[in-house]
Amino acid sequence: MPRVRKSTYRHPMTPKGIEKIEKGTMNWFDPEMFTNFNTGALEQYLDEKNRKESFDIPAWDWKKVMLAIAIGALFAMINQYVGLKVGMVIAGSWYMVYLLGMAWKWNPATLNIAATASNGAAMICVGFVFTFPAIYILALSKSEMVDGAPLIDPAILPSLLPIAITATMISGVLGVMYFIIFRRIWLVEDPLPTPGFEATVKLLDLSRATSSEATSQAKQSVKQAFYWIGGTAIFTFFRDFPLFSPEGSFSALSGRMSVMDRVAMGLNLDHRYYAGDIILTQEPATWSFLSVTLIPIQFGIGWFMKFKTAFLIFLGTFFTWFIVVPIAYFTHAPFYWANTGEFFDVAAMDEFFYLNLLETDYLGIPTSPALAAYSIARVMAIGTILGGGMTALIKMVPLFSTVFRDMTSLGKDDDGSKTTYVAGKGWYEWPSQHIVIMMAVTFVLVTLVFIVGGFNPWASIIFSILLVFLTFLLGAIAVKVMGETGTEPVSATSFIVLLVLMMTFWKILPIFGIRMETGEIIVMSLVGTTVFAGAISMSGDVVLNFKNGLYCGNRPHDLVRGLTPGIIPGAIISGIAAVILSLGLAEGKLDLAAPQAYAFTIFVKGIMADAIQWRLFFAGVTIGVFLELLIGMGTAFGLGMYLPLGIQIPMLVGGVSRDIWEKKWLEPRAKANKWGEEMKTIKLLGTYMMATGLMVGEAVMGTIVALWLVVPLLF
Repeated sequence: MPRVRKSTYRHPMTPKGIEKIEKGTMNWFDPEMFTNFNTGALEQYLDEKNRKESFDIPAWDWKKVMLAIAIGALFAMINQYVGLKVGMVIAGSWYMVYLLGMAWKWNPATLNIAATASNGAAMICVGFVFTFPAIYILALSKSEMVDGAPLIDPAILPSLLPIAITATMISGVLGVMYFIIFRRIWLVEDPLPTPGFEATVKLLDLSRATSSEATSQAKQSVKQAFYWIGGTAIFTFFRDFPLFSPEGSFSALSGRMSVMDRVAMGLNLDHRYYAGDIILTQEPATWSFLSVTLIPIQFGIGWFMKFKTAFLIFLGTFFTWFIVVPIAYFTHAPFYWANTGEFFDVAAMDEFFYLNLLETDYLGIPTSPALAAYSIARVMAIGTILGGGMTALIKMVPLFSTVFRDMTSLGKDDDGSKTTYVAGKGWYEWPSQHIVIMMAVTFVLVTLVFIVGGFNPWASIIFSILLVFLTFLLGAIAVKVMGETGTEPVSATSFIVLLVLMMTFWKILPIFGIRMETGEIIVMSLVGTTVFAGAISMSGDVVLNFKNGLYCGNRPHDLVRGLTPGIIPGAIISGIAAVILSLGLAEGKLDLAAPQAYAFTIFVKGIMADAIQWRLFFAGVTIGVFLELLIGMGTAFGLGMYLPLGIQIPMLVGGVSRDIWEKKWLEPRAKANKWGEEMKTIKLLGTYMMATGLMVGEAVMGTIVALWLVVPLLF
């Protein structure tokens, strides 16, 4: 029987499960398999079984993999819009792949590979969503200039996209290679719980059964998804597409009005409705700014999260708007405007704004006390995100000895014999030797890409070394946190990387006589963080796919082979979409929250001007540390602190609605109609298609609107 480690997460095995493993009769999708998830012994047993028998499963199909990659690449563009709109990215492409696979009766192993390939193409976009837009904001946004000049020269922008795309492709493959180590540790020997994976394994079981009822339900769910996409796209068109010339003082960011803007103006609601926001607090807002945004994306995200997770993130938003903002106004807290280096009394911001409305130096300054206090809260939010991320890293220190030990012994049994390659059959795991090779390749190629791109050669070498090291170190955090909570801490780890890079280029390299211009330091740090985020997304976001592969009999080798090709088109499409949306964001043409991008903008400006309000920042760090230790959600709380109240309310409503639906509709109907787990899972997946349709419909139409507004700026 396989060696079993002690684990915090492992469940005890059932007596029948123990008996089947001892006799070697436990099979994939055996009823006892479902009752022994995360027992450790089951996972090690299946890993050995897969090593011997998975070669006989007809799993690989290039046509299906390429179709899945195409779907994932489309979602890379969709994720770009969704991430900039609400600050979160949900991996929705694999739901679509699962439904298509069930409708077309793909076997579980093939479906698992296709979903993994789709995820690779869709989720490589993370760095372009969260970090890359900050470059355009600092280069083009008039409201973010310092002393009347941008911190980044706009002339260098065209040269950055090829650098970012090429380096992200390379680093993404490195992230996949590192996951080979993490898979053995946290999916086989010490399996993490990975919330929600049970439902996807059940879906794979349904695809195996290929019953006419399951196939019919899957086809119906696909149709429902397209209905929701179409309906949401129409709503978004009416909300956002600029059809009418503005009249009077009411106008959208584009200088034209949508249908809903025009209707609101006709009903004299121009102070109660603006570009999708129902405004509950008249300007100038003082104690808080209350609004509700008509945003289908957030309802869909909340539905995926369910109430508990949505509520924990919303608590951060509640803390900002109902605690920090009122206290800042009541205490006349000082608000720092980095563009001019001045401090202002929060409570007097409304009067100051109207007195200085026409002065260019104050362009973009908050229009009311509540919004000025919100800027203070965002500094705290950055600290909270960083504090939660650093605490997660420290909590994992004892585990790194295990990680490094497994890295040296990867691919060997206890007797030292090689098992990654099965004689006469092929590779079970991806060759472990490629990890070291990819580390060297990444170092060389990324260094060359940055040097050819015009960056300092010594700084390029140092960056490549840090990339190889930090991707491994923080990738371990990403995998563990993703496996524990179902949420990948990209924001937190990216802030750590940005801080490390900026301090290295700004403070450490000059000690050795290597000096860089301020603009080069900022650009290289932000591009570097973009590249890192792409790598870490490949290490962390694929946990679910590889865990499913263990239970359906797939070879990790085939999953890696499916995952890596999707990185190329995904990175290209993500980069192009990032430029279009970032340009519209920076020029004021698109109404996108872009919370992480603006957080990076504030952080960079504060560091370079040595003007971060450190008391607020460290207050946030303390909050992040405390919450990470208390509930393990410090970074999520910090993200909630950073977001406007209006877009968070629909997310909370979505989470509440999901719980109510399950309790008041699904469970009673299942009991009355005597549905088995299969039918309950299909009904739940149908609601996932509703949520995905809300996200995809808004994102697709939002991207069309963005192209309409931004493309003329390119010519």
